[in-house]
Amino acid sequence: ITKGNPMWNELPVSASTLYPWDPKSTYIHEPPYFKDMTMTPPGARPVKDAYCLLNFGDSITTDHISPAGSIHPESPAAQYLKERNVERKDFNSYGSRRGNDEIMARGTFANIRIVNKFLKGEVGPKTIHVPSG
Repeated sequence: ITKGNPMWNELPVSASTLYPWDPKSTYIHEPPYFKDMTMTPPGARPVKDAYCLLNFGDSITTDHISPAGSIHPESPAAQYLKERNVERKDFNSYGSRRGNDEIMARGTFANIRIVNKFLKGEVGPKTIHVPSG
């Protein structure tokens, strides 16, 4: 198990000690929090003047928060992929693109059946601007 097998050992890999990020990849993307990261965490900062943007009540699931299913063709994640010349048939799913922070940020709370109670029953991934409404 520590030596692998011939097929595994023949895979072409970089000799680098760090992962060689491919800036064109839409599956694996270097997240911004890796840049300038040190071994010592900076510590907690206070949260000031924050607003609540979402109120889901008790019927929220992890799939509402971070979907793993299909990427809806009109979603912000789909727009991101279209801008990178990815065809709709190749959108795949949020689950397959978990290695791309840009996709996952656009997919957070993107469930098309989610209901934000701040919007009085309106269905879909929406909120209101605070403080203007």
